[in-house]
Amino acid sequence: MRKNTLVLGVVAASLALTGLVAPTFAARQKPTPEQRAEFMIKRLDTNGDKKVSLEEAQARASEAFKTFDTNGDGQVSRDEIKAKRQAFREARKEWRAAKDKTGAEKTAAMDKLKDMRPAMMPGMRGKMFKHADTDSNGTLSLAEVTEQAGKMFKRRDTNGDGFIDAADFTKKI
Repeated sequence: MRKNTLVLGVVAASLALTGLVAPTFAARQKPTPEQRAEFMIKRLDTNGDKKVSLEEAQARASEAFKTFDTNGDGQVSRDEIKAKRQAFREARKEWRAAKDKTGAEKTAAMDKLKDMRPAMMPGMRGKMFKHADTDSNGTLSLAEVTEQAGKMFKRRDTNGDGFIDAADFTKKI
């Protein structure tokens, strides 16, 4: 009888512990495609109508271009992209080191991290850079980036209504 009580106690404790740990694992799950779409729409929707127009997408690409064009020559090179990403990695390290601190240091590290966060820009990743570089000069111009943003917009606008909204992310049956 004592053995059964002990086994039941261990099982009950295990279930209780599992119940406490489960929310932690749930919090680490990757966002669903619907959640990712919602995040994207929130980030790009500048007028608050819960949908993204071609102009909004191209304006965001233009802003991203400006943050990557660090030397101001009107062209973004692979080296500028690498430098921006490396600066973000360094800011993230500083933020992680400041996580245990309080006050102004932590706030300053978080602000730097937000400032250094690279915006998504068409052509920013390996093969996409070559694809977006239509004149094959090894750099991206603002015209090339906004043209690529337009192409990406058209691919995302699955229902062809001229806007990217939640309807473009619903699963087809």
